[in-house]
Amino acid sequence: MNDSRLFGSANWIMALGVVSALIAAQWKQEAIPVIALTAILAMTVAKIRLIVLDFMHLRGSRPNLARALLIWPVFFAAISLAKMVLASIMQ
Repeated sequence: MNDSRLFGSANWIMALGVVSALIAAQWKQEAIPVIALTAILAMTVAKIRLIVLDFMHLRGSRPNLARALLIWPVFFAAISLAKMVLASIMQ
């Protein structure tokens, strides 16, 4: 992998982290709305995808391992989103 692609991935990871933190910081003492949580979780999954593919050098090689490493954060993101939706419905 060339250094410019890795540098670009690092920039995207940092940008997604900053945007996620800014979205989460808008609600200091209140619960985060479902749409904001969905956006944060989507950016988290995008960051994990970049980390797995570029920093773990799994882009183009060992697709089953890359797929497995991408599925578990999606699973936990879906569970946390379902918990948030269920809590908002139950109120």
